[in-house]
Amino acid sequence: MVQPQAGSSTTLDADDYLCPLTTIRDTLQRADSSSVSLPKLQALLSWHKKKLSTPWSPYTPPSQDSKSTISKTSFVLPQTSITLRIEEAIRSLAVKLSDTLDINEISSLLIVKSYQTFSLDEIDIEKEEDKDKIVNRIILWYSEEVLALPQIVLAILKISDDHSDLGQICNDLRIELIGDDTSKYIEGLFRGFSNLAQQSLTDKQRGSNALFWATHQLRLQLQLLTLLFVLLYQTPNRPSNISEGLIRGTIMSSFGSSQSNREIWENDIECQKISIRIRDLMVIIGIESLCLSQIVSPSEPIEVIHGTLLQSKDNISSIHQFIVDCSNDLTPHYPEPEPGSIPLPIWPMPIICLAWSIILRSLPQDRIPSNQDRNDPVTWQDMAIRALRLPSGLFPWLEVILSGPLPDSSKDVSSGSGEMDVGLFQRKVFKDLLIGLSELVQVESIADKPGLYRSWELLFQGGTTSASSLIAADFWVADFPYEERRSLLDRSQFPYQPVHLLRVLSSLVGSSLTDSSADTFGTDPSAQVQHYFTNLPTVTFSVDSLWCKYIGKDEAGKEVVEAVKNLILPGGGNVPRGSRGFIIGSGNSSLVMWTNQIISGWPILLEILQAAAGLKSADEKPQSKSAEDSVHVSVRDIDMQLDTSDILAAGIKFLNAVLQSSAYVKAIVLTHLSPEDHLTSGQSLLHLALTVLQHSRNNEFSFDSSVVSNAIDLIQSLITAPESNVWPALRSSGFFDVTGKKKGSVIALIQADSVKGEHVLTASVLRLVHTLIINADHVPESDIAILRSALQLVFADIWNNFSAWRYKDVAKKYELSSLLVGIFDTVLSHPLLADGSGPTPAAQVLVDLFITSTSPLNYRPLVDAVTQAGYLIPRLIGSRRHTDAELVVQCLDETLSFLGTLFRVSSMIGTSAIALPKSLFALPVAIPSGDKVQLVDALFEIVFSPTAQTSNILNILKTLRVYLEVIGQDPHKPSLASMLRSPNRTFEKLTDLSTKIDDLDIRAAVWDLLSTTIATQPGCVQACIGTITADGPEGTLKIAIDEITSWETTFREAPHTLSAVLNYLQSILKTAGADKAISHLRKNADFWQSIFDLSTRIVPAPPSFSLSMHSEDFTSKIQKYAYSVQAKANATSLLSSELEYALNNDNEDDSSETKARTLVLSLFRNNSALQEATLMSCHNSCVPELHEEQNKKIIANGGNLGKLKTIKLASEREYGRSYLYDGTVVVQGSTSQQSTVNLALDLLNLNWSMLDADIALTRSFRQLAESISPWTEGDSLAVNAALRAGVAVAETVSEEYRGGDVMLAIQVEKLSILAVLLETAFDIEEQQQPDSGLIRQLSSFMAFIVNSQSFPPILSLRHPNLPTIHQPVLRILYLLLQAMTHSDITTSNVISRESLIDAATVFALESADIVFDSIIKSPQPVYAGNLSMIIGVICELSRLASTSGNALWLDKVQGFNLIERSLEVLVRTRITNDQLPLHISSVLLLHLALASNPSTAEKLAISGLLPAYSDNAIIVQAEHGKIIAPNSLGHTTHDAWCGMLLVIKALLSTLPDTTSFTKTDVIPFIKVSNQQLLESMSWNGESPISLPGLNELELIVDVFYGIINALGNNTHLVDYSIHVIGLLKNIRYSLSHPRLLSTLFIPSNEEERFNLDQELRESEENENEVNLFDSNKNPILASRSLVLLRIVRTIILSLNDLTKSWEILKDQNLIDRNDLSQLILQNDSDNHEDSISNDSTSNDPVGVINDLYTIISNIITDDKETNSICDQILESMTLLSYTQLLIRHEILPENEKRSLYRFNQDYDDDDEEDKGNMDLDSPSNSRNRRRRISNGNHHSHDKSSSTNKQTMALRELTNDLKSLIGTENKGMRSVIKNLVEKNFGGS
Repeated sequence: MVQPQAGSSTTLDADDYLCPLTTIRDTLQRADSSSVSLPKLQALLSWHKKKLSTPWSPYTPPSQDSKSTISKTSFVLPQTSITLRIEEAIRSLAVKLSDTLDINEISSLLIVKSYQTFSLDEIDIEKEEDKDKIVNRIILWYSEEVLALPQIVLAILKISDDHSDLGQICNDLRIELIGDDTSKYIEGLFRGFSNLAQQSLTDKQRGSNALFWATHQLRLQLQLLTLLFVLLYQTPNRPSNISEGLIRGTIMSSFGSSQSNREIWENDIECQKISIRIRDLMVIIGIESLCLSQIVSPSEPIEVIHGTLLQSKDNISSIHQFIVDCSNDLTPHYPEPEPGSIPLPIWPMPIICLAWSIILRSLPQDRIPSNQDRNDPVTWQDMAIRALRLPSGLFPWLEVILSGPLPDSSKDVSSGSGEMDVGLFQRKVFKDLLIGLSELVQVESIADKPGLYRSWELLFQGGTTSASSLIAADFWVADFPYEERRSLLDRSQFPYQPVHLLRVLSSLVGSSLTDSSADTFGTDPSAQVQHYFTNLPTVTFSVDSLWCKYIGKDEAGKEVVEAVKNLILPGGGNVPRGSRGFIIGSGNSSLVMWTNQIISGWPILLEILQAAAGLKSADEKPQSKSAEDSVHVSVRDIDMQLDTSDILAAGIKFLNAVLQSSAYVKAIVLTHLSPEDHLTSGQSLLHLALTVLQHSRNNEFSFDSSVVSNAIDLIQSLITAPESNVWPALRSSGFFDVTGKKKGSVIALIQADSVKGEHVLTASVLRLVHTLIINADHVPESDIAILRSALQLVFADIWNNFSAWRYKDVAKKYELSSLLVGIFDTVLSHPLLADGSGPTPAAQVLVDLFITSTSPLNYRPLVDAVTQAGYLIPRLIGSRRHTDAELVVQCLDETLSFLGTLFRVSSMIGTSAIALPKSLFALPVAIPSGDKVQLVDALFEIVFSPTAQTSNILNILKTLRVYLEVIGQDPHKPSLASMLRSPNRTFEKLTDLSTKIDDLDIRAAVWDLLSTTIATQPGCVQACIGTITADGPEGTLKIAIDEITSWETTFREAPHTLSAVLNYLQSILKTAGADKAISHLRKNADFWQSIFDLSTRIVPAPPSFSLSMHSEDFTSKIQKYAYSVQAKANATSLLSSELEYALNNDNEDDSSETKARTLVLSLFRNNSALQEATLMSCHNSCVPELHEEQNKKIIANGGNLGKLKTIKLASEREYGRSYLYDGTVVVQGSTSQQSTVNLALDLLNLNWSMLDADIALTRSFRQLAESISPWTEGDSLAVNAALRAGVAVAETVSEEYRGGDVMLAIQVEKLSILAVLLETAFDIEEQQQPDSGLIRQLSSFMAFIVNSQSFPPILSLRHPNLPTIHQPVLRILYLLLQAMTHSDITTSNVISRESLIDAATVFALESADIVFDSIIKSPQPVYAGNLSMIIGVICELSRLASTSGNALWLDKVQGFNLIERSLEVLVRTRITNDQLPLHISSVLLLHLALASNPSTAEKLAISGLLPAYSDNAIIVQAEHGKIIAPNSLGHTTHDAWCGMLLVIKALLSTLPDTTSFTKTDVIPFIKVSNQQLLESMSWNGESPISLPGLNELELIVDVFYGIINALGNNTHLVDYSIHVIGLLKNIRYSLSHPRLLSTLFIPSNEEERFNLDQELRESEENENEVNLFDSNKNPILASRSLVLLRIVRTIILSLNDLTKSWEILKDQNLIDRNDLSQLILQNDSDNHEDSISNDSTSNDPVGVINDLYTIISNIITDDKETNSICDQILESMTLLSYTQLLIRHEILPENEKRSLYRFNQDYDDDDEEDKGNMDLDSPSNSRNRRRRISNGNHHSHDKSSSTNKQTMALRELTNDLKSLIGTENKGMRSVIKNLVEKNFGGS
């Protein structure tokens, strides 16, 4: 019965004292203290010591004292200080139970309380009204408790021999319970058994429960006798009276058959089996009581044990007389009846007679019984005759016992457990008996030889696998060396009587599944069998009288003959001439046993079997001519008198048994079967096996099912032997033919087997297929069809039908199911070919059947296995059918494993979550309660079942997790919440399971499942978290928090569980539906303190692979290390997740720090702590030499790591021996090589476990560093700590000597950490400089890293499949070089500085060259995205070169042909949907960097830059003016166009002499792109404009400014002034309408749109004119408007240069210049005069400039940059206006000059009254100006009619200029003002 476990604390409480005895028994039998701790177990055993000392009578009868004790409300537990409260309902039940069981009331009460506390029955015994029902259940509980007592004692005896702590406890307790003298205990046990056997049921026990009580008595008798036997076996020095009493009691009780309650149970099958076991066990006890083992197998050295039976003549005589009297019915009667004419004797007395005969023969003369009271004294010979005469039935009785239920009862014992294998001791008793018989009587003298050999066969077969191997090894070591003891083999008369020897040798092979015999005895039984059969000492066959001559009789009276010819046996064995043998039989017998031979039996056996099967004629002899002195003996000449089917059955069984053993033995056997051509042996055996199957299919022989099964198993053995060469024959045989039409097809046998209901043959076929699948790598390519055929046959003829078959034993169904899913799982667990190109042929078959072309019917067996296990397992356990229950448990485990594999493979293929097999969990099924639920809910029901087995629970949880993982990313995934009846209840139970169960693996699996559920099932998030109250979380989350706050113990004892809990918490932090839980979690300071402490805990170093790999606990230590590091990594990731959550969700204005942030900041501000944490995170356990060496071993043995790699999801892999490579490499023919490969895989998996855990910690620390970086910005302490930690990491990386791809990936992670640290370290103000010494060290280390030969950063660029080590190196170099530009060059750092620059230069240029080459060659380059980082480094190098004057920089650039390659990339670029490749911006950035550096600009200019810019896809669009400015920046054509303009601008400003460059390169470019330039400059001031459009406009005017500077007033620039004057007009318009302009700016993104709308809204609310330049209130408007100002400034400066304003200003003789007319700015009209023919001067270029002057001079802003630009514009405008007016004035006629001068004087007088009013836009000012102009015109008209409109305009413009600068008293404008007054009149 299954119960929950007791607690594990060392202090016992009341519940601990109520711990069931069955729990204590199970704990001891598992030899595992995980359920009950050792101190508590010791205390409980001590408390139960009284019961254990008398397990036959553990409870005293009722008494008044005990009754009065429980009548109180409470009482103190005996021998304790624990007070136990008593409820009235419990008291009444205890009294009733005491009356029924006749035990004292206190014991009865404790039984009731134990049932109430630990029973899994869901009954409240205090509320249940049917008290009889409860009492019956408690009686069942009592029965199990009583039966557990002798089992506990038995387990104590077993464990007491161990040298463990538990062994010491059990040894001390054994001494206390039994003592050194076991006599009293043995006597008590036997008396207890006798009392139970003679005790009739009481009246209370009779009735409806009579069978139960009778069965209970039998079961208790059996347990007491088992314990008695073990004590008897272990104490050979027992007193003689104990032995005599036992033998008398055994015989007088009719070997336990005298039972008082037989009439009650005699018709019950279970009771009959128990009764037989009691009888057979009593026989064994009787033999052991006679001390036979001291005679046959005494201990070494032989010790004389005084006081025992064999030393007491009186006891010997007494027992002798007793046995003689009891065996009188076995005395000979003459004549003897014919064999088989009388039935089997009713009791096994002949066995006792035989044992006593052996003892009597061995006794010294002085202790032989005298038999004085008898006239005919009975000697040992007489006792032997009584035993061996056929009517006595000795061997039939031995066969009944050895094949009966007693030996089978030990099959439930598992090796390595605390349960004692009593069956081994029992078999040793019978072995001693049969060995004694061999020494007692010669084999030839035994009448029942078949019975003798059958007994030997049964002795060595059956029982546990370890027992069969140990008993066989014991024979080969202890008995075989003695001639008499091996006479059974030597005189078996092979090959005349082949069956006897073959059957015994088959059983002597032992089990191939265990190495216990080799460990215990140092021998392999199968090797001994092979050696013996290869060197047979005797052969027996009929001979012709001519072949030999008669010699006479020997000393023993045997007739001896001598061979006169060489007798050549079938197969080539030779009995040489002169060999002697003796005649067997009497009279004229021709049967001779030839002795002293060394003949191989293998070829003889093969010939006999082939003849028996009809493959050869029995008369066949070799065709070669024989020598005269040689005779060939045919199979028929041997004269075998046996049935052919018996010979075939024995031979096939023997061959199968031997070939199932080691590869070494198998190879030797195949060699000896056909000595002349051993390569044909395998084919011969295959044909033999197939022929046997054919005979069976045709019913030609009456074969037992086991024979056919052995034939199939023989084929299985052959396919694992490399020497067999059976593949072509197997393929051609049609064995796996699905149609069944081929003669060799096995389908007919399977169908016939299904009708019988035994299914032995079907199981063998499945084992054969499973072996085929495991050895698939050894199947020749030409015979690969065998695998496909086998799988198709298994699926079509077994998988689809076996659920409906009839089964005599239901356990067979689950055995078949396990084999089936094991086959399928093995295939699909590694479905890919070695190169990963596709599925294997076998996998493709199953993928089609189960995934791509499947139906729900194909999954019916899987569903049945799940649903039936739920109610079948508890029933089998309740019926005590533990072996059958284990088969069902195993079947469920195999099914779950296969389901998980199907989910993984379907995920690899990409099937939908609503298609099979993923939809399987949504199928409706019935559960034991009768409800209809979906399959996933049924799995949870099994998990929560009280009788659920640990392995089932674990596998269900793992399979559910795989299911959720594979459907997690599917958009059509089903909701788990909708598939469960009650998600909350389900996950509450799951949480309870994690707290109540003691299995740490299950606890970890529960947390992993919860974590995955939260991550993949939003509907189950709250159910997985629990309730959140005002006081905090309740339920699952609270338990998880408690686990973390007390993490020390878990970290030490179960780090994998702690890691799973942390993973669960992290999934909560990352889910969207857990805000309340996250809020409470973030406020828990103690929780985050624990997380931080765990993340900084130092993990002890793991064991060394070179020194500790062969230690027993090596694997467990590696696993503990890996999970400890993983737990630390998860804790670090949890901190990182909290920081990320805070960054994304916390209010920026909230200055309060969370506990996690405070702790992490304290770490990153602490120099030593951060350095230590960083170095710990950079530690790794990689051993490249180990990887290389083990990989070579695997490859050398036919393995391939790619094929061995697991398909398990990364999240479900478990650290250990199958972590990464869970496949197997089968090495045929070499056990040592197989061990080598297995060890290699183990070592690789263990090292990968450590390595991946280390990498997980490295990555989590990098994430933590990245997450905390926003809060360490500008933190001086953090900057200093980060720099020092970075130096430490750089040193570690630079000193790394281990090579290989694995270490390369680790280096990438380390360098990524270094990059993050340096980003923090260099995040300082420009005026601050980092520690120069640390920078020097860092530079040196980075130079080593860049120049590394083991891990060259350039390697990953050359080989894209390698880890990208170049990325972090580029990132680090950029940061470091950038920091170096701000540091000074000193004598101390010059070397490290130069070494780094040199290394970085070569690396960056080579990287750029590689990337450019890949871009040119590939349409989809791999590392084009990295070009920006490379260019960034080159830019920094360029800056350093320009500041340091590094002359070698240009040489290196030229050496790599960098410019030409970049231009080629640009020319080859293609535009797709107005988008350019990402690398174009980087190319242009490179050009900009080179153009900005004087040392490289000239090289760039002469390298064909502008021709390339004029010949690409971008310029094609520019040529047609089709490049449209986007709303925002991006990788568009417009961005590239602007980038090109920026490069040209940089060149024009950097080159020392740009004239020729401009003429030859720039002007052609301008001509080509002229349309785009005009389109950009045609902005009308009223249409919307984006930031990219403004930038383009600014760049265009900048470029023209550079051209003008280079060329001056050139004919190429004639139209430029016209276009820019028009542009200035439009700008004037826009700036004069600020509200309109504010609506024209297009926002670049949504955030900017929001802010811009807010700025406009605030302006409207204040009802003020929009201030375009108020950077405080309108930052976006101000930034855009500032661009317009810069454009205006550049245009004015360009016009100044174009019109030679400075030159005109300084020239005193303008009249002498002949170019004045060319310097006048033209309007956009064709004729200048027409342009000023209007009444207004607003279109005049000078008028435009003057109007802009007015607008700009009225700009009010606090921004220094804006004010500075405005000042520059105003002064430039003043200069331009004045010089333009001066030129135009100078070219006027003289009269016009004088008239203009007089007008200006009058204007100045009129202007006095308007002084101080500088608002040119005000209405009064405008009216005055119009009035003055009107008056002036009228006055001029009066004075001279010749004054034309041009002069009038010039007057107006002059007066406007004077009014604009009239108040200026300093600067350029003051000077201009004076010049205006001087030249144009006025004061």
